[in-house]
Amino acid sequence: MKKYKAIIFDMDGTLLDTLEDLYLALNHSLNACGYAARTREEVQAFIGDGVGVLIAKAMPDALKEGIESDQAKQAEFRKKCVAVGEVFREFYIEHGEDNTKPYDGIITLLGALKKNGIKTAVVSNKVQEAVERLNERLFSGLIDAAVGDGAGLKLKPEPDMLLCALDKLGVNSGEALFVGDGETDILAASRAGLPCISVCYGYRTEEFLRSKGGKLFAHNVRELADLLNTKL
Repeated sequence: MKKYKAIIFDMDGTLLDTLEDLYLALNHSLNACGYAARTREEVQAFIGDGVGVLIAKAMPDALKEGIESDQAKQAEFRKKCVAVGEVFREFYIEHGEDNTKPYDGIITLLGALKKNGIKTAVVSNKVQEAVERLNERLFSGLIDAAVGDGAGLKLKPEPDMLLCALDKLGVNSGEALFVGDGETDILAASRAGLPCISVCYGYRTEEFLRSKGGKLFAHNVRELADLLNTKL
């Protein structure tokens, strides 16, 4: 594969295994507001489009019936989602790192990229505060730029966050590649004019990612390193 000057990474399901903390925070928030908990499998399927979408997907199905054509129900649903979101954010700030950890081999990969002079960034639909904190605690000195929800940009699958990362790194779309684990990442990369590697060790399978337009796949970090022409 072509040598790139910069590699941009998604965070959840790509660099970090965050499922357990998201699962616990979401169910704490749902329960606190009087709603039923979701299974790990459901939460895993909901991840990828930011906290707002995560919560909306997790809300009871009965609350979503008929809201497409009823503005009053839409407003009430949004109000309920906001209430859950407030609890979620408060809980996640305190406990969002309790079980979160890099996937095996990720630290070695980032170190190898840095040694080879390749710039790196993380782009995530997570809130900016969490992205910056996790980046500093787990990847201190290994990632050059971090862009999350709160930077005043449209979230993935829109290209804005990736374009912001390119600007921060001082490279153009022809000099960079994006690595992600979901449909949102595939779409965002395409819209930003970036090639995309889809990882299958995170929250989505190759079959699912291929059905959403994925073309390059890494089933573990070693395969990812090989695709990036990087020795671990």
